[in-house]
Amino acid sequence: MLVKFTVGNFLSFKEKSTIDLNASSLTELRSDNILSTSISNLSLLKSVVAYGANSSGKSNLFKAIRFVTKFIQGSSKDSQADEEIDIEPFRLSTDTLDKPSHFEIEVVFDGKKYRYGFEVDNKKVYKEWLYFSKKSKEYLLFNREYQSIEIGKKYDQTSEHFINNTRENSLFLSLCAQLNIKIAINIIKVLGDIKYISGTNDRNTIDFTIKLLNDPDYNIIVNNFIKGANLGFKQVKTENVEVTSEMLEKSGLPKELHKMFLKNNKENVTITTEHIVYDNKLEPKRNTYFSLIKNESLGTRKLFSLAGPIIDAIVNGKTLIIDEFDARLHPLLGKAIIKLFNSDENKKAQLLLASHNSHYINSSSKLFRRDQILIFEKDVYGQTKFESLNDKKIRKDASFEKDYLSGKYDGIPIKLEINSQLNLFE
Repeated sequence: MLVKFTVGNFLSFKEKSTIDLNASSLTELRSDNILSTSISNLSLLKSVVAYGANSSGKSNLFKAIRFVTKFIQGSSKDSQADEEIDIEPFRLSTDTLDKPSHFEIEVVFDGKKYRYGFEVDNKKVYKEWLYFSKKSKEYLLFNREYQSIEIGKKYDQTSEHFINNTRENSLFLSLCAQLNIKIAINIIKVLGDIKYISGTNDRNTIDFTIKLLNDPDYNIIVNNFIKGANLGFKQVKTENVEVTSEMLEKSGLPKELHKMFLKNNKENVTITTEHIVYDNKLEPKRNTYFSLIKNESLGTRKLFSLAGPIIDAIVNGKTLIIDEFDARLHPLLGKAIIKLFNSDENKKAQLLLASHNSHYINSSSKLFRRDQILIFEKDVYGQTKFESLNDKKIRKDASFEKDYLSGKYDGIPIKLEINSQLNLFE
């Protein structure tokens, strides 16, 4: 489970900023919107929604989390030995251009809380640290300053033999995982359970939903999820169609591409939705099948693409991040997805999303607590800052949607002033 994430000097974040999923002492929606943990006095939010104008930095926060998980999983690979680290500092200040970016993440597993972080630029790792907490005390596992690494008493002592094998552009944690240090493997596994998806690019998530549909353990769950949306069809099916030389000959593709296509794409998956054909008396007569990609709406395709990651998160207790959550998604479907995470039945999963749909924080919706609603804004110097409504000391009986749209909480686009002398049609 995700507890906290801090980022600094990365994209539009100049100063260190922290998203905190510790549940506050607020009384509203406690039974549905809060996760219990195995650690005493630690309760976590099941979901967080980020609001703010376009380019306010919501996506940059999610990109930072995504960078951390990807960098940890790949930094010690031999293929990256001579590569630069794909990092971009805050570029609108001379104070930050030559300084490293800062990242820290806190997670819970096996009854302990772990705090891991690092500072990097394009060339090297400046700092790296790992601690764990048990009850109220924190213990050092390792601490790194450039290529000097201190190993704590609670960490696997055999890792000392690997210190000299740590490249300056790679993480010690990643190397330890490759060399079978158990705690490093577990932490990388937990961080790998933080999944990021873009609400405007469904290619990879469609493939993932197909994978679950082809799994007997998940097929019924996926179809029940889609049925619940009342999209007008009974179920979804997938079929693998083998691509042959004859098919490529008829396709008109240049012959020089045939060999490459046959090698890398031996099977083509078709996705069909099952519909009922009625007679003139509106009696059902038979079933027919439509192509999900060609015949169904973009909204249906979006829901299908979300089905796999959502079910995977709920069933396996993962943290799901959805950027541009509202794109091509009906507000009532969006609300139903949020309720799925904010429900008593969900015991392990978390949802982080960016939204422009203010109806989710309408007083009548009762979807989010004040500590779950984050307002993002970018100041005149291009710096992203955000606060929860609870941090802003907003009363629980306030009209969240109305006040947000009126600009009371900031986080909305500035009013555009049009020069009356400007005539676009001259």
